[in-house]
Amino acid sequence: MTETVLARSREAAPDALKPPPGNPRFPLFDSLRGLAALAIVLTHVGLASGANTSAFYGPMTARLDVGVTLFFVLSGFLLYRPFVAGRLEGRPAPRVRDYARRRVLRIVPAYWLALTVLAIWPGLAFTGPRWTYYGFVQNYDMGWVLGGLGQAWSLAVEASFYVLLPFYALVLARLTRGRSRERTLRVELSVLAVLALASIALRWYVHHEQAGTILLFTIAGTFFWFALGMGLAVASAALSGRERMPAAVRLVERAPLAPWIAAAGLFVVMSYTFDLPRGLYGVRTGAQFLGEHLVYGTASLLFVLPAVWGDRRGGLPRRVLAVRPIAWLGLVSYGLFLWHARWVEWFTERGAAGWLPGLGSGFVVMLACVLALSLACAAASYYAVERPILRYKDGFSARRRRAASVRHSASARSTTAPTATQ
Repeated sequence: MTETVLARSREAAPDALKPPPGNPRFPLFDSLRGLAALAIVLTHVGLASGANTSAFYGPMTARLDVGVTLFFVLSGFLLYRPFVAGRLEGRPAPRVRDYARRRVLRIVPAYWLALTVLAIWPGLAFTGPRWTYYGFVQNYDMGWVLGGLGQAWSLAVEASFYVLLPFYALVLARLTRGRSRERTLRVELSVLAVLALASIALRWYVHHEQAGTILLFTIAGTFFWFALGMGLAVASAALSGRERMPAAVRLVERAPLAPWIAAAGLFVVMSYTFDLPRGLYGVRTGAQFLGEHLVYGTASLLFVLPAVWGDRRGGLPRRVLAVRPIAWLGLVSYGLFLWHARWVEWFTERGAAGWLPGLGSGFVVMLACVLALSLACAAASYYAVERPILRYKDGFSARRRRAASVRHSASARSTTAPTATQ
C-alpha cells in the first residue's frame, strides 16, 4: 500500500519535483519555495525603492531576507530525509552517484544560463575571477561574495551543503550501525544539536571579534538553519507510519494555523522591537545579531510544519499553499531567485521608484515591474531548460524505461478502445 502511494505521488509530480525513488513527496513544499523566493524579491525591491528604510512596513520588508533561511530549512529537510529514512527503515541509502546527478541537474544549468545571459546584457559586476562564480565558490572571499549574481552567495552555501551531506550521512550511518532505533534517533538528534550550537557559537565569535566575517556566508556560519530542517527530517522519518502521533504533531495536524501564528508573531516582534538596521549595511549588537539569526530559524521551522504533517487535513495554511498560482510560483521559484536581483538594479537605474507619485508607490511600481520581467525569465528558464533537463535526473536508462512504459500504456489503451462502428 505504501509503495503504491509513493509511486502515485511521484507520478503525479513534474519531473523537477519528484523525490528520489521510494520516498514520499511533500507537495506543499513547492509553494513554500515560491513564498521563500517571493520574500527575497520583496526585500530586495524594498531596499532598492527605499521602502525598507522609510515606509511604515519597512521593518518587515527589511527582514524578508528570511526567505534565504526558509530555503535552507527546506533543503535540510528534503535532502536529508531519504538518507535517514533509509537508515531507520533498513533500506539502502540513496546512491551518491544518483544524488549528485540530481543536485547538479537541479541547480547548475539554470544558474549558468542566468549568469551568462545577464553578464552579456544588461551586464554583471564580477568582483572576482569568473570561474569562482561558475564554480559556486564566490562565498569564500569578501571581495567576491556579492559579485556576479549577488544573491547567489546563498546558492553557493547550498552547493556546499549538497557536497557535504552524503559524507555526513555516511558518518552517521557508521555511528548508528547496529544500534536500536531509539539509540539511532538519539545519536542523530544529538549530533545535529552539537553542530548547530557550534555554528551559532562561530557566528557569535565572528561578530564579537570582528574577524573572519566571510565565515558568515558559508555553511559553517549558517548550518543551524540546515540543522533545523534535518532535525525535522529525522522526526518525520521516525514518525512515518505511526497510528498515534505525539501531542505536538497532533496539534499541528488539527490546528495548522497555530505554528503560522507563532511564526508571524516572532517575525513581527523581531521586526519592530529588535531595532535592527534596515539598510544593506548596519551595525548590530551581539544580542541583535544572535536574536535575528535564531528568530529567522525558529520562524522558518514553524512555517514549514503544516506542510510536513497532515497536509491533506485542511486548514488555512494548507489551503493557501494549495492555491494553484502559489504552487506555480514554487515551480519557477529557482528562476525567480536567479533572475530578479539584476532586474531590480536595472529598474533602479531607470528611476522606476519615481514613475508614479504617491506614498509607497515606488515600492509597488518597482515590484510590479521586477515581478513581470523576472517571472517571464523564470518561466522561460523552467520550461525551456530546467524541465527538459530534469527529466534525466533519475538517469538516462530510467528516462527510457518511463518513456517505454508510457508508449506501452498508450498502445494498450488504443487496442482496447471501442471503434466507431461498434
